[in-house]
Amino acid sequence: MFSSTFRRLAIRPLNRVTMVGAMHDIQVGFLDRCSVFQFTLTCTVLDFQKVAEPQPKSPGSLPSSTRTAPNPNGEEVEKHINKEQYTVRCLGSEAYTEALKNYLDDGCIVRVIGRLKTTEVVDAGKKQPFPCIIVEQGRWSTVSLVHSLRKQRRDWQLQNILTSVATLE
Repeated sequence: MFSSTFRRLAIRPLNRVTMVGAMHDIQVGFLDRCSVFQFTLTCTVLDFQKVAEPQPKSPGSLPSSTRTAPNPNGEEVEKHINKEQYTVRCLGSEAYTEALKNYLDDGCIVRVIGRLKTTEVVDAGKKQPFPCIIVEQGRWSTVSLVHSLRKQRRDWQLQNILTSVATLE
C-alpha cells in the first residue's frame, strides 16, 4: 500500500531556496549545451541585536546601515541592514531564456525559487567555492517578477510565456 502511494507523490528536491531581491548584472549565454540566463540577486537582510550599553541618540553618530529602536519589551535594539548577493543561473531552452531576457531588466524585484549549488572556481591559482542558485526550466523552480519600474506588474505575461514554452517541448 505504501509503495503505491509513494509512486503517486512527486519527489521534490531537498535543497530548495526562496529569495526575493533586486536583480542586476544580467548575462545570457550557453553552459555546455544548455542556454543560460544569469544575473546577480541582491537581498536585504535585517538583523536585530540587543544593545549592551546605551547608544547616543543622534542618528548622525551611527553609520547609515545601523539604527537603534525600542523593542516591544522596552529594550534598546540595534538594527543592522546587510546586503547579500547571490548568483542565479536560469537553465533551459533558448526560448525560455529569451522570454526571461525580454521581461526582466536591471533593477527589477524578483522572487527566485531554486536549488543551491556550490561549484569550484579557480581564482589566482586557488580553488574557491562559488555558491549559485540554479533555476531549471520545469523542475519545481521559478523566477517571478514582483515589481518593475518600467513594466507595471507584467508577471502574468511572463508566466504565460514560460508555460507555453514548457508545453511546446
